[in-house]
Amino acid sequence: MSDSNNTKRKSRSHYQIPKEPGRNTALILAGVMHVLLFLFLWIGIHWQSKTPVGVDAEIWDVATREAAPVPIVVTPPPPPEPEVEKPTPPKPSAEEIQEEHDAEIALERAKEKEIAAKKQLKEQQEEQKRQEDLVKEQKKQEAAKIAEQKKLDAKAEKQREDNIKRLASQVAGPGGTGDAVKSTGNNRVDPSYAGKIAAKIKSNMNYVGPDNVAGDPTAEFRIDLFPDGSVRGSPRKTKSSGVPLFDDAVERAIIKSVPYPADKSGNVPGYFSYAAHLNESKN
Repeated sequence: MSDSNNTKRKSRSHYQIPKEPGRNTALILAGVMHVLLFLFLWIGIHWQSKTPVGVDAEIWDVATREAAPVPIVVTPPPPPEPEVEKPTPPKPSAEEIQEEHDAEIALERAKEKEIAAKKQLKEQQEEQKRQEDLVKEQKKQEAAKIAEQKKLDAKAEKQREDNIKRLASQVAGPGGTGDAVKSTGNNRVDPSYAGKIAAKIKSNMNYVGPDNVAGDPTAEFRIDLFPDGSVRGSPRKTKSSGVPLFDDAVERAIIKSVPYPADKSGNVPGYFSYAAHLNESKN
């Protein structure tokens, strides 16, 4: 039994499995297929990585019919004109250069003269304006002085009228000169004596100014006397005529008439008032 088993084992160990027919060919085909598959996959991936090109499609309605578009004819631009070479200007001569230089200098001088003339005109206008302003200011001051003088004249006129009323008892000198002499108090001047004194003062009057002034200017003085007929101090002006030359002439005539005589009683009055009218001083 054991021998039979050993025989069987020996027979089995010498048995070989026969090779399958076409095995090598199958392996080669499998390798080729793997290579082709790899190439196919590589090419597909590379093709998908490219940006797909957009395709515009227009859908036309078969029922809608339109006219064929008018072909646009593009007119080609005209050919450019050939460039003409400009002739080179000749270089200026020395005389032309000098003339141009002289013209520039003359133009510059003319501009300077124009600027100077404008400046001078502006200064003249400013000076004229200053003079006009000065004249206006002077006129304004003169108007103010005239207004003030009118006030003074009105006040003087009122005072003169008051004096005329107050001196209603004055005695006129001979010839109707308008000059008057009077005294107050117990020592009243005699009319003949007053005329005598007025005539004496008028005879010593030396006035060379105008004697026809509006308003009848009158100068009034008070003269204080000593018993011998001389003037006590200086004649005191109680009212101005408004004409300084006339006032001074009257004062000089009063002083020049010293000594004054005594009246009929043999006495010289202590004082008297004398009024001289300018418009009648030369009569």
